[in-house]
This record gives sequence, C-alpha cells and structure tokens, in this order.
Amino acid sequence: MIHSMTEDKAGNIWFATRRHGICRYDGKTFTSFKGNEMFGSISPNTILEDKNGIFWLGTDERGVFSFDARLHEEVGQGKALKNYTTTDGLVNNSVHSILEDKDGNLWFGTRWYGLSRFDGKTFTTFSEYKEE
Repeated sequence: MIHSMTEDKAGNIWFATRRHGICRYDGKTFTSFKGNEMFGSISPNTILEDKNGIFWLGTDERGVFSFDARLHEEVGQGKALKNYTTTDGLVNNSVHSILEDKDGNLWFGTRWYGLSRFDGKTFTTFSEYKEE
C-alpha cells in the first residue's frame, strides 16, 4: 500500500509505503530501504523533499523525521536523521500530510489534532484538540 509519493530533484520517485518503508524508483529499478539501518524502523505515512533537498517523513506514532543526505555523506547517519515530536512543538505525533509553502515553511497535517507549521526552528500550532 502506497501512502504518499514525491519526486526528488534528480527525477527519482520516492514512495512512503505501509509495509515496505521507503522505496525509490529511478526510472528503471525499484529500491526498498526497509532493511536499511537508518530507515528500517520508519513506517512513513507521507514523504516530501523540500527545496533544500531534505526529505521529510511523517509517521503514525513517531512524529516526523528529516533526512539530509548531504550530512549523511559528510558526518554519518547520527546527524543526518532527526526526529521531531510533540516534545519539540509538533501538535501530534501522527503526521499524515506534509506541504512546503513558497516561503519554505513546512506544514504538517496530523490525525485528530490539527495543523503545525515549522519554520526551520519552531513549530506553530494552528488548531488544537478539544474534547467534546
């Protein structure tokens, strides 16, 4: 099951899948990153490459992850993969959609609890959960 897809700057198509994690199609071959030590434990609902070439992965319970391939090549995976959760200001850890606006802000649509905007430093909440 494919939840989301995005095209990167090189023309590859990336898929956020239900049981196979992250997959990439380069026009000839599909590559699955399910067993990859960095991406293996992430089951993304949504995927987006921003204008800076950073991939954003929204998950059902673990918030959102950013992956900077340039950092991975320079300093290794510990610095390249970063996790953002409610502890960082995200309105909910179940992220189902990601959009980048013309100003470079990232918008995260979450399950039940609403919308968060990330300006690269802080999250702003535009809706909140209210019990009925």
